[in-house]
Amino acid sequence: MKKPVVIGCGNMGSAIIKALLQQKIYTADAFTIVEKLKTSFVQQLAEEKANILDRPDDLSDGLELVVLAVKPQDFEIVLKSIASKTDHETLVISIMAGISIEAMESQLPQAQIIRCMPNTPCSVHQGMTVYFGNSRVSASSFQLAQQILSAMGKAFQVSEEIMIDAATAISGSGPAYVFYLAEALKEGAAKLGFTDEQADLLATQTLFGAAKLLNQSADSPEELRRKVTSPGGTTEAALNYFAEKEVKEELIKGFEVSYRRSLELGKK
Repeated sequence: MKKPVVIGCGNMGSAIIKALLQQKIYTADAFTIVEKLKTSFVQQLAEEKANILDRPDDLSDGLELVVLAVKPQDFEIVLKSIASKTDHETLVISIMAGISIEAMESQLPQAQIIRCMPNTPCSVHQGMTVYFGNSRVSASSFQLAQQILSAMGKAFQVSEEIMIDAATAISGSGPAYVFYLAEALKEGAAKLGFTDEQADLLATQTLFGAAKLLNQSADSPEELRRKVTSPGGTTEAALNYFAEKEVKEELIKGFEVSYRRSLELGKK
């Protein structure tokens, strides 16, 4: 198993480490963490014998597995600092939004590079991650990446890098769309007379229950919707209104706008 180095221990970096520890893929003492901020989690890792460094320059040569969880604007500085420490055996997994494999290869010409798009539910191990690798990635490295990324939820490989931008618009931004619906449900409940606490519970549990049912049922979303919708009933009344206002069509247009924005950001 390749020795893991995680550069950046913010929200996503921490989520990856916690998932790998919980799934017992690695123990804390196997990690080298590069992070200036000594958060309580970083301090906990240090107590559990993880190697904590302030700068990527302090890393040793012969890096085996590097998880890049830094801000996209820092990528050039970070990659330049580790370039001489990587070779054709090094697997680099990047969660940096908008940074293409070509851009990373310009700094790490020998490395096996995987670019991925996780989402925030990874922090509770219910994430969705899509990933793509360059031509240097070996079968065993893809297998290791799948193991690491699926520790945070679900993960799958795509055959074209542009699909990372497509995933950004759907699963990457998707939690925000769900939270937006939760806001609407909560505000609607409050308008109908429920207290804030009751409205919050109604929205949260309804979404949680529906998502769990969708995940566990063999039925499609369309079929599940039909099972809730009685002819001439209350659900049909709301859905007819949504159809009249073309809510679904407008949502899909929004996803397409998000996708185009992802492509634009990747070109900057």
